[in-house]
Amino acid sequence: MYEIKVVKPKIWNFEVVKGDKAWEEVAYSARVSGVPANIPAEEVFKVMVRNDYGSVLEHIIIKFDVKMSKGNAPELLEHRIASHTGYSTRYIRVYEGIDREKPAYEVILPPHVMRNSEMRKAFLDMVSENLRLYEEMLASGMPKESARYILPFCMAVGIYHFTINLRSLLNMLGLRLCVRASPEFRCLASQLYFKLLDEIPLLRGLVGCRGFMRGTCPESDVTGVRVGKQHPSYPPCPFKNKESDIYIPTFKELRKGIKAGKFNLERAIEVQERIFEKWASWKF
Repeated sequence: MYEIKVVKPKIWNFEVVKGDKAWEEVAYSARVSGVPANIPAEEVFKVMVRNDYGSVLEHIIIKFDVKMSKGNAPELLEHRIASHTGYSTRYIRVYEGIDREKPAYEVILPPHVMRNSEMRKAFLDMVSENLRLYEEMLASGMPKESARYILPFCMAVGIYHFTINLRSLLNMLGLRLCVRASPEFRCLASQLYFKLLDEIPLLRGLVGCRGFMRGTCPESDVTGVRVGKQHPSYPPCPFKNKESDIYIPTFKELRKGIKAGKFNLERAIEVQERIFEKWASWKF
């Protein structure tokens, strides 16, 4: 049987169409709709993002390749306002295909398994047994489209070439950079965050979880994240401490009359980027 290789979720071949000039498309489109010519183009772009004037953001097109587990792939495909072409387990043996240095079974392990050496061994032993049966079925002449039913969720076959507009990508990042997102998607979203800012630096300070982007967190009453005892499977939210200079209230807290003090944007950016770097590294 081929080697079982543990890999990390991965974004590659990231491209913003028109590169570092892409943001100018937003400013141009905004002027078409009536934004005065005396407002600097960079400020127009920031206002469009900050105020979520989404139609003009759709003129920026982003492309990338993504690799994630079979089990987590449906979460990516929930972001439907995008185009994707996927790795086909109907036609390709799962140890072959794109982004393989050599034939190997690639798997992505969840963090709680990665941290426990005994559980990791038992997990990989079970994966190996499934893959042994997969190979036996192929050797018997069974079609790949039927043999694939034995494949575990951890197989790194959630491989897609993705095309998405900036409005949809910001929506994705707002949801998936939240501490409540699955660890695997947080890893991918964090990689996308840094790649996007490398291409469009004007977005720094405008992109993060939904609370950061809106100035108000929609996760009201979420036990273990915004209220109550910290949930053991979620990282702490950096914006929930009312005494902090980066506190972001929830909608419910605002309705109760709770007010936030002056928001330290630069420190908030620094704090969240430190978190995103950790998530992107996929190290535990």
